[in-house]
Amino acid sequence: MIVTTASASAMTVVGPGSERTRVSCLARRDLVAADCESFEHLRLSPGGTHHRAGRPETEAAWYVLRGPVVAEQRPDRAQHLADAGDLLLVPAGQDLDLQAGPLGAELLCLTLGARPAPRRRPLPRRRTRP
Repeated sequence: MIVTTASASAMTVVGPGSERTRVSCLARRDLVAADCESFEHLRLSPGGTHHRAGRPETEAAWYVLRGPVVAEQRPDRAQHLADAGDLLLVPAGQDLDLQAGPLGAELLCLTLGARPAPRRRPLPRRRTRP
């Protein structure tokens, strides 16, 4: 599924006080047919928080578009301060808690199927331009 209308795919989560999290799914595919499960856009209000429960069958790459954001991965509780341009990699099965800075935050999330190594297809050879 590729989303063509932003309003139809957006969800706003209301938190305490003025906290708001807006999640938009930009694309979603069946895990049987592709390694990419979903591609989402996330906007956090100033100081807003977002919890993403990890699943053993998926891993995620979070790209910070606008920040700063504090990211805490569990179960080890490692905290990272990320800013615009940073990439956060979340291994399969790990939870992620995000907290936006005083001006809010904006992120893209690419969720991928985490299949065992023997079943993975090799990536095509990378071409470089002269």
